[in-house]
Amino acid sequence: MSTLPAVISRLVPGSAAFNTLALPPPVPVLLQMSPGFPGTDPRGINALDFQVTLAGRVIQTGRTGPDGKVDVRVPVGGSSLLQLLFNGAVVATYEVSVSADPLAAVTTQAGQQQRLRLLGYQIGHSGPDGNGVDPAAASPVLEFERSVLDFQADNGSFTDAAVDANMRTQLTTQAGA
Repeated sequence: MSTLPAVISRLVPGSAAFNTLALPPPVPVLLQMSPGFPGTDPRGINALDFQVTLAGRVIQTGRTGPDGKVDVRVPVGGSSLLQLLFNGAVVATYEVSVSADPLAAVTTQAGQQQRLRLLGYQIGHSGPDGNGVDPAAASPVLEFERSVLDFQADNGSFTDAAVDANMRTQLTTQAGA
């Protein structure tokens, strides 16, 4: 088990920001009953106990609110584990990391899969990272087609599993990239 470096904070006389620590921004994770986007029906999992660990140490604990949101602290260039709890026991673990790599173009299947994954749609576990994003796939897999249909239904679009220009625009807008 690795250990975390100790953080020392001291007040510096005369400093305007003497009590400010520079921490990386938290990564918002939305635990939802089904995919969705801001402004829709509430889909968050409420009153779910969680803890966040880093290098084997618990750095954060809490309970989700009605939106199911957890702000996870992730060190620069590293990852944290978000663990969901039931009666104090860990029942699910998610690795949360931040990548500086750009998304693939939305005109590619991999780019569409990345955006659907970012928006919380289940696209399966294929691909080299096991996250459903598979740039080498010659044709869409069933899970990807289902996620496209779910996205179209959530957005009031014609549900035909075809990723047209309108859907690509919606994916880019909602995913923020």
